Amino acid sequence: MTAPPLQVAPGVHRLSVPLPFPPREVAAWVIDGPDGHVLVDTGIDTAAGREALLGGAEHLGVTPDSLGWVLLTHAHIDHYGLAGPVRAWAGAQVAMHERDEELARRFVDRWPEDRALVGRELAAGGVPEAAVPQLLAASDFIHRQYRWFRPDVLLRGDEGDVPGAPGWRWILTPGHSPGHVVVHHPERRILIAGDHVLPRISPNIGADLYASDPLSDYLASLRRLRELPVDLVLPSHGEPFTDFAARVDAIAAHHDQRAAQVLALLGQPRSPYDATVAVFGELPPQNMLHAYRETLAHLVYLERTGAARRTRDAGLEHWTAA
Repeated sequence: MTAPPLQVAPGVHRLSVPLPFPPREVAAWVIDGPDGHVLVDTGIDTAAGREALLGGAEHLGVTPDSLGWVLLTHAHIDHYGLAGPVRAWAGAQVAMHERDEELARRFVDRWPEDRALVGRELAAGGVPEAAVPQLLAASDFIHRQYRWFRPDVLLRGDEGDVPGAPGWRWILTPGHSPGHVVVHHPERRILIAGDHVLPRISPNIGADLYASDPLSDYLASLRRLRELPVDLVLPSHGEPFTDFAARVDAIAAHHDQRAAQVLALLGQPRSPYDATVAVFGELPPQNMLHAYRETLAHLVYLERTGAARRTRDAGLEHWTAA
């Protein structure tokens, strides 16, 4: 059961949209603008998701005539999936960053080709032969959710004004995805954080075919945002919270600790899969896929900082401390 619509600040409302997988719900945000409403994120396209989003929006007085814009923080399906149906319902213009529009298009147009590349990368990373099809099947589940459509407006650069919502700014924060953006009102000191900063968990930062060194990008994004004037954080998963700088510091410390944990394993050569199992243990395929990509992100980060080195032999990758 999802929560009812909630006003979190004057003119800013939270809609809870159910998900068919953990963390079981995602937030969409309605901003009251001078000429209508702006929706930030949409949720996934399921019957329950449509009912929660559109029913909640109508409860708040959002109509097809009043909804002028939809801004997507990023292209992951739990944020992006209902953008097309919402545009069909309201005629609203949809905006997202060009980097994540490219990501979404590739998810749809090139997955059969990319799937073969991912399979080879998993094998090179030491994933056992019998487990590679299981991890690919977990990826297939994600990619099957996508129905790509072309957004009306592509955000370019590092930041800009949110269309339809004067005073609100979008800021590029790559890491969780290449074109992730947050939405900030500096005078009201409100941050719609997407998946960039969450209150209880660290966002998944995974290296894969689409992001070669996402942890470096993510940590740089965290540093960039830390000094923003923020009193209220509106995350996509979990409850709104206030201690923004402390939470940023805690997430950065988590990644420092995880990097140190991974580095401590590299006194002997380790494949990414070996390191993943050493850190996380054996997991179901969907969870193992995320854990593998997160571990690989830390290995790549350690290589970039000079703490570890990568070698390739007979098609296999191994990492050791430098």
